[in-house]
Amino acid sequence: MRIALLLLALALPATTAWAAPADILIGTESPSALSPSGAGENLGMRLVIRATNDAGGIHGHQLVERSYGRTQSGAAGDTEVLANVARLTEQDQVLLLWNHGGTASLQIAPYAMAHHVPYMFPHTGLVDMDEARYVFTSFPHYGGETAMMYRYLARERGLKRIAILYDPNAYGQYFRDRLRALAGEDGYMVVGEEPVKETLPADLTAEMQRLRAVKPDAIVMALYPPQARRVMEAKTRLSWQDVRMVSTGPLTDEEYLNVPGGAAEGTLGLCYYPDPNTSNAPGVVAYRKLMARYFPDEKLNRYSLYGYAFGQMVIEGLRRAGPNPSRESFIDAMESIKDWDSGGILPPTTFSKTNHHAQRAGFVCELRQGHFMPLGDWITP
Repeated sequence: MRIALLLLALALPATTAWAAPADILIGTESPSALSPSGAGENLGMRLVIRATNDAGGIHGHQLVERSYGRTQSGAAGDTEVLANVARLTEQDQVLLLWNHGGTASLQIAPYAMAHHVPYMFPHTGLVDMDEARYVFTSFPHYGGETAMMYRYLARERGLKRIAILYDPNAYGQYFRDRLRALAGEDGYMVVGEEPVKETLPADLTAEMQRLRAVKPDAIVMALYPPQARRVMEAKTRLSWQDVRMVSTGPLTDEEYLNVPGGAAEGTLGLCYYPDPNTSNAPGVVAYRKLMARYFPDEKLNRYSLYGYAFGQMVIEGLRRAGPNPSRESFIDAMESIKDWDSGGILPPTTFSKTNHHAQRAGFVCELRQGHFMPLGDWITP
């Protein structure tokens, strides 16, 4: 018997990693240059995991992050992410999937439902499955955001000629199509549309020049951070000052919009969270202290603040799930959360069996002296 066991041990790959039975496995996505925002989001969750484990874990269990990265963008990248999700779910047997946002979420959500694995807070507004048992969504759905922002631009700011720069994937096309659909209702004209086909473009001056020729009052950017940075650099090169830039979705973050020369100043957007560098909200103060302790060399931004806030929500569910959590008991525990207080990072959160949407509200903000400043209180569609 001893010889048989020894031979079995030698046959196992040397790199096989086994989690201790007491570990709680959380499936995330490895950081990637293709998604700098994703790296920030996962950093916030990693912050929560580190702090929770140092405080003794959850009912004596340690939290263990398991992740696989992607190497491609676009549809090929989404396929790669879905394969990683299947590996996490079926091979690694993670208790839950965390984040895995972007357009891949449109495939991951039905996968989670079919495989009965909790899919927690994807960083996107594309997924609208508030009653789905195994899916919990995070910030305002893009249908609500576009209704609020396009109406605000036209009716309250008088911006009647609106153009759009968009990534030609499901995210960018959604904002483009909604811009077209709401024009008559809100009283503006869509005067230009320019797709940005590369995830990491070298230069977008030509696209900006074409839009300048149609004389828009505002340009909506349904883009990702590397694309938006190139837009702002092109705006600087063109010395184009008489146009209002509008950020969409999770793009509304200072770190990825500010460029030398101040081209991003005056950008409007729907902010989901307070300024991570200056807010005195108790939850933001706690986030800053933990970042200084665990990741002192990392910049503060709304992406890692998001990861911290929704990571804390996951921890609340795990605490309520008891000493031996399962996927089903974790879902039941999450549905018991009522008026959960994030310390002012987002409005109080309540879940139920028919409502798994954590946050419907945002606030209109404007980039002033390098920081997004609130122009009002929380609003909902």
